[in-house]
Amino acid sequence: MSEQFDYQLAFSRNIGWVTEDEQAILRTKRIAIAGMGGVGGSHLLTLVRAGISQFNLSDFDEFACENTNRQAGANTASYGKKKLDVMVEMAQAINPEVDIRLFPEGINHHNTEDFLSDVDCYVDSLDFFALEARKHVFKLCADKGIAATTAAPIGMGTAYLNFLPGKMSFEEYFRLEGYSEHEQYLRFFLGLTPAALQQAYLVDPSRLDLANKKGPSTMMGCQLASGVAGSQVLKILLNRGKVLNVPWGLHFDAYTNQFKKTWRPGGNNNPIQRLAFNIGKKKLLGNLSPTATTNTKPLSLIEKILDYARWAPSGDNMQAWQFEIINETSFIIHGTDTREHCVYDLDGHSSHLAHGILLETIAISASQFGLNIESTNDFTDPQHIKITVNLVADESIKPNTLLPYVKIRAVQRRAMGTRPLSESEKAALENALPEGFSVTWFESFDDRLKLAKLNFCNAKTRLTMKEAFHTHKNIIDWHQQFSETKIPEKALGVDWATARLMQWLFKDWKRIEIANKYFAGTLMPRIQLDFIPSLKSCAHFAIQADKEASSIEDYVNAGRAIQRFWLTTAKLGLGFQPEQTPVIFAKYLRQNIEFSQDEAVVENAKKGKAMFEALLDNTENTLFLGRIGRSQLPTSRSTRKPLTELIIKT
Repeated sequence: MSEQFDYQLAFSRNIGWVTEDEQAILRTKRIAIAGMGGVGGSHLLTLVRAGISQFNLSDFDEFACENTNRQAGANTASYGKKKLDVMVEMAQAINPEVDIRLFPEGINHHNTEDFLSDVDCYVDSLDFFALEARKHVFKLCADKGIAATTAAPIGMGTAYLNFLPGKMSFEEYFRLEGYSEHEQYLRFFLGLTPAALQQAYLVDPSRLDLANKKGPSTMMGCQLASGVAGSQVLKILLNRGKVLNVPWGLHFDAYTNQFKKTWRPGGNNNPIQRLAFNIGKKKLLGNLSPTATTNTKPLSLIEKILDYARWAPSGDNMQAWQFEIINETSFIIHGTDTREHCVYDLDGHSSHLAHGILLETIAISASQFGLNIESTNDFTDPQHIKITVNLVADESIKPNTLLPYVKIRAVQRRAMGTRPLSESEKAALENALPEGFSVTWFESFDDRLKLAKLNFCNAKTRLTMKEAFHTHKNIIDWHQQFSETKIPEKALGVDWATARLMQWLFKDWKRIEIANKYFAGTLMPRIQLDFIPSLKSCAHFAIQADKEASSIEDYVNAGRAIQRFWLTTAKLGLGFQPEQTPVIFAKYLRQNIEFSQDEAVVENAKKGKAMFEALLDNTENTLFLGRIGRSQLPTSRSTRKPLTELIIKT
């Protein structure tokens, strides 16, 4: 025993919340913890610091780099070391007197009896997907009359359940028997988190990979789980205070600022849980192959760059490009346009802007590897352009400061905060534009009102134009929060009732005609999508070139400038919404490009053009119009096609 360690002094600051006698009782208790990974290590250290001095610990795994974000024992010095050995050393460094029995092979049907020997409470810390081992140990706890508890780190919160002797058991609550492996995972998850407080901020659902038994987790969730578990274990061991048993549970989420005391009589047999299970089966398991496996082949350097760059924005999330890899340092962007089916791209230039945005994103992505890009254009076929990109090593290239915002950058279609831009924010945005481009600001309430009226007018043009009907009908992914190829409904910025009206109207053009003629059918969408958000913003802006764009190369270069500006707004924490229809329709009218056979639509577009020209000089030089505002990241957004669908197979 270390001469510097004194039990009473080491844990004296616990006294007051527990009595000296209770602290002495904790010293005699034995806790079993299965798993020393994400939450198990935190459980151990929390309970050791509570003064508990006897443990049965199991784990067979080693620490690795991928554990760093959430596991208490994971660091560069512990990579490759047994988790059990590292955590025992950390526990002994806190209390050299701890008595620890080790189960380095993990728990199994042969050793669980010994693992639970002399145990006063079992704290579940098994991997989420270790259901067979979990079912076995909880059953033995019930048979032996051992209190068992589980605190799951869910997102940035924790969901907590107790299974006390003589009360509802693990199997009675979760009801896993008779279901497939993936269905059992889903039922276990739903039983752990009946309140589903974390659901609103899961920004990348693809990371919940049931097929390959992986899911996202945070240290905040693990620490909160260990705090809640430690408190409940203390109450159980000292017989103090009310301890909830399933079907009651606790769920606290620090991100959503919510706490729920859950109650599910019958556990997963509860009607609410059965409904959640049926919905979850369709949403999470519907397209899941039972033999699905992750492609473990590492990405090449070019694939890594393109996998990042594919997050470049494009009109209506069309992603009008594919990639042909030539060799280890060069590839070709095959850029198409959407003029055949999209009225907003009749001359292909909207797509060419997107191609430029993509090219700039590739340059930014390449910078993380110390690479510059050199590109050669082949624009002989305007509807199928080719840009050959060569990667060139350059010691002067450092990771672009805009790099972290490539995937975060999004469209915020909803109303935003109106606090004016600071001079430093405006300067950062203006400096993001290369030579040959400038920005004009519209910041006052009067200016924002003029832009609101302009957008309201142009919204009528697009919503009453038959030529735009099929575009609008096909680009919205109804009822969805995320969409790989479209705009998800929840990102539109309209309420549920308006969304349902829009979905019904888009079934048939005749419905829209009747609604527009007799029921002011465009009014609510125009107010919600255009007028209110235009007012509720910091500023509107126009990005202009020194001269009017006339070639594909001009539009590609403009796209590169626009992406720098857009990513800078994300870096500044600002929301961003394009407002391109005034630019597009004014250009069509100026260049005599026919976009509608409906004279009323054309006349309304002319009205919008006059409003646009009254706002801004040299509208022919304007390439991009938009608004920005104080905004959190949108919880719904368009995602992207996987890289495998974008690479041309040769």
